[in-house]
Amino acid sequence: MSKGKVFLVGAGPGDPDLLTRRAFGLMHHCDVVCYDKLVSPAILSCIPDHVQLFEVGYRGYRHCHIDYGMHPDVIQFALEGKQVLRLKAGDPCIFGRITEECRTLKEHGIDYEIVPGITAALGAAAYSGFPLTSAGIASDVTFASGHQGSASLSSWAALGQSSGTLVLYMGAKKLAQHAERLIEQGRCPTTPVAHISSATCASHIVTKGSLATIGEQVLALDNHEPALVVMGDVVTQADELEWRHLLPLSGGRVLLCGHYSNADLLKSSGAEIFNAPSPQLDSFVDLSLLSELCQFSALLFADAAAVKLWWQGLIDNQWDVRRFSMPISAENTEAAQALKQVGIVADVTPEAGLYNCAVLSVPAGAERQSACHGVYRYLGSRRYPLFRFQLPAIDWLLVDDIAQAKSLLLQHSGLQQATIVALNEEAQNWADTLPNGQLTLATLEAKLRGKHEVMDVV
Repeated sequence: MSKGKVFLVGAGPGDPDLLTRRAFGLMHHCDVVCYDKLVSPAILSCIPDHVQLFEVGYRGYRHCHIDYGMHPDVIQFALEGKQVLRLKAGDPCIFGRITEECRTLKEHGIDYEIVPGITAALGAAAYSGFPLTSAGIASDVTFASGHQGSASLSSWAALGQSSGTLVLYMGAKKLAQHAERLIEQGRCPTTPVAHISSATCASHIVTKGSLATIGEQVLALDNHEPALVVMGDVVTQADELEWRHLLPLSGGRVLLCGHYSNADLLKSSGAEIFNAPSPQLDSFVDLSLLSELCQFSALLFADAAAVKLWWQGLIDNQWDVRRFSMPISAENTEAAQALKQVGIVADVTPEAGLYNCAVLSVPAGAERQSACHGVYRYLGSRRYPLFRFQLPAIDWLLVDDIAQAKSLLLQHSGLQQATIVALNEEAQNWADTLPNGQLTLATLEAKLRGKHEVMDVV
């Protein structure tokens, strides 16, 4: 068996929009993604269902000694001939143990490629509204590890005398000690400091203070999210340049169940978007069912999934599509678009207007029907998988697919307090039966377009 290849890829600081094109492409084409605990849930949600997800690594070293170069599971996957994406938060070459990992890969004769990403410091500063260098304020920036075992701790004296910007990675837990040491080595106690947690994510939080006060401030936060620390006069520019808070949905998380045509508008308004996992379709389409459907005077597709299973059934059973010479129509624009993609231009026609018409659908939990079941024909059944990672608390649940929303509400506690936005009449009727707050779609979209300052939740 030939060996696979390992791609050491930077995932950026957390916002999926900051992924490189190369990283995004590899996430869709590799066989397995081995990710560490610092990779954000929003990034993980971009990985398609057919790609295996495997958690490896550690977070902040967790007081443990790492006695390997590359994680053994990554090595094993590659030796099995798989294309492996080793996904790392930020940039793999900035405090990412890239030297040790590449040496291990070379020892095993495994090819590898390094794909850089936006390091956490760049994203944290930009999304907090200040630069790392600025004319007349700071002309240099130092990245240092604040971890206990880091060799950079021996350079505190030099760092203390610097007038530039200092960024501490993995230094939040011992921030009070680090600040005290910097003051001892010559840094001014009033030096501005920003403690930034969950950089570029919905839970991005900035705590500002001075070198003398930041240690106690961070202890009082009781914040266990990944964080880094920026020290220097550039931090004060956030008062003038901060921009994220101006976005109407900044700091909010949205979970989309089904289709919503304005999803890009949500993202550009500052929301962190999660798409519910794609439904898994089990097909009932065989030669017998295709023969039955040919007996109807017309076909009406109720959803896009029905189109997909019908067309795949034609291919799998080598069925001549010309045998379906009857009128073919769609119950909604989604089904019509799916038909158009396979070369069939269909009218959007209500069911009541067609005679002897088979209504084709793929309901959740459906079972195979008998031949005498009437005009409503199930072409398959859909199942709704859960997220493959821990879903954070969601602020807004946009519902187009009710069955999918029901499944997720039962399984994820992070949805219990979500405000529901119904995307169709059926979803609205369902939402009315729940204790969750609601927001009309019109109100949400008006807010996104800047027509109202406040969104009223009912």
